[in-house]
Amino acid sequence: MSGGDPEHDILLMESARQAAEATGDDVAVTILMKASGKGEGEAHNGTRRYTAQDGVLTQDTEFGSIDDFAVTDPARLSEFIRWSAEQYQGRRYLLVIGGHGGGFLPSIDLPEEEAGTDGPQSRATLLDKGKVMTSFQLGDAIRQSGINLDALILHSCQQGSIEMLADWEGTADYLLGSPFSIPDYAYDYISLVNDLRQERGVEETLQRTVDRTINLWQEFHDEELSGMVVEVTRLRDLTALWDVLRETIDCMHNTMDVVNVTTDLPAVYGETYGQGYLRALFSKYEVDYDDFFQELRVTRAVDIVNFIHSAAIQSGNMRLASYVNRLDEVLKNIVVAHRQTDGKHDYIYNVYTNLSFYSFSQEERESYHKCRFDQLTGWGNFYEGLVDYVFNLHDSGLVLTPMAEHLIGKWEFVSRYNRDIDGNWKESPMPGVGGWSLSFRSNGEVMQKTTVEGLSGMDLTNWGDPDDEMHTININDASFKILKLTEDELELGLGASGGYCMTKMLCHRTDDNHKGLAERMVGKWTMTKGYEKKDGEWVEMTENMPEQSWVEYRENGRLYMYTLCSGQEPIYEDFQWAVYEDTGFVLSAVNHQITLEDNDNTLIIAYHDPLDSSGEINPDHKYIFVRN
Repeated sequence: MSGGDPEHDILLMESARQAAEATGDDVAVTILMKASGKGEGEAHNGTRRYTAQDGVLTQDTEFGSIDDFAVTDPARLSEFIRWSAEQYQGRRYLLVIGGHGGGFLPSIDLPEEEAGTDGPQSRATLLDKGKVMTSFQLGDAIRQSGINLDALILHSCQQGSIEMLADWEGTADYLLGSPFSIPDYAYDYISLVNDLRQERGVEETLQRTVDRTINLWQEFHDEELSGMVVEVTRLRDLTALWDVLRETIDCMHNTMDVVNVTTDLPAVYGETYGQGYLRALFSKYEVDYDDFFQELRVTRAVDIVNFIHSAAIQSGNMRLASYVNRLDEVLKNIVVAHRQTDGKHDYIYNVYTNLSFYSFSQEERESYHKCRFDQLTGWGNFYEGLVDYVFNLHDSGLVLTPMAEHLIGKWEFVSRYNRDIDGNWKESPMPGVGGWSLSFRSNGEVMQKTTVEGLSGMDLTNWGDPDDEMHTININDASFKILKLTEDELELGLGASGGYCMTKMLCHRTDDNHKGLAERMVGKWTMTKGYEKKDGEWVEMTENMPEQSWVEYRENGRLYMYTLCSGQEPIYEDFQWAVYEDTGFVLSAVNHQITLEDNDNTLIIAYHDPLDSSGEINPDHKYIFVRN
């Protein structure tokens, strides 16, 4: 066990003490506990090992208390299992893993991964100071111990992913855990040990543990605080489960483009099965935050059994019925006990479908393909193919090539769209954004102007690497998908780095000569005259004028100012700038007001005192600049 924080040090050790108190000469307990080191006093520091028999908990003084014990090292777990078996030989063995847990993450799936994390974010069952023991490592540690386990009990959150079952297959006869987060006190170990002492079988003991657990946890549900799930699964041989899942997934993968002819809702007549499959996936993926039962579910996963049931109905694929029924028959032989506080059976085994990250990360997908579950069932390929297939149905716009030629010019933003659950695009307004434009140039530059609540700012960056087959380009080293490119329309998809576009921008081509105030200001301007206000009248300044002064507003959003006065060193300043298009008020380190005259060849800059009581700007100095 690993506490992870001061509170869990005490809670986990209390569970161990309860189990120890119930022991006799026929049932014993061994404990390996590493405290978090985050609290005050001895209770929160060091690693200790114990034995317990006849109700007496005894610390192994030869083991001592080790502060830097690598509790996440699989070799340490193997060693502990073997040591426990040596203390009590010829017994039946149940292994309990306690600590923080979390949903399945492919990025820390592989045995060679040493990826750390700052919090209890792990598909593993042990977390210690940024290091984790992955589910693969846990399964391997049990196998390397050489000890046959009757049961593996997970006293940690979200240990109900089907990918974990694949990693742990064969390590024990039974698995007790939950696909949801669980309360601190988890299971009633006193009753569990007493059942074993009464010579109840392991399967019956675990079934009774599930019933007792959910009956206690039901209070959380009845108080409308959170929902709970707990289950027992046979773990020794899951071949039948992998076989039926592989065949079911293959069936769905091979029928995505078949047109539905059923008329029963929620299936849509005339749609393809693939559209129905994806609608089912999204309906199970989305979390209803108004439903307290879903408070503790894994947000980046769906229940694979529930999804397959829904896919058959949402798609109208009648052939899937036989696969669904075969899957249910297999589950009857595998799932020993399953209870939810809402009385349903729609959260059994999580499967990873992290649309918020997986879809955009090639590395994440490659990691997933290396996990054992994906290799057994082909889930990852189906999932990617399904999303790609349905999204492409709505992304089949004309793209003129070569894109490098047809992109050149200025494009004005029209509207933003986000991907809906069925792959369709839904308009998504951008409050406050009054304008956005991109100007692609043949020299590899792209100028971007953004106007928010009337304030325009500019940026100059680069674009390139047009791929006329994949329809992608790079802007400022970020990849974008060209979903549509005609002479007059551009649809720019965001998040094209090996993944799916979930947002797109619609732009229309506009005349390069159609410029707002910010664009008209761009250039270098040299001062010719200066004026100050005296008695309400503007009077030309003949004294204290600089010998030379110029300003330059650049497309990269920088404002350069140069001033040379007689007998002084020149002053060279560099600021960020933006301008209110309607008023000409420029925000920079030196705020000022500008006016353009003489066909944009004359620039008037006015500096002013703070607002007077009327709220109007009262400039007291102004300078005339001409374009270079």
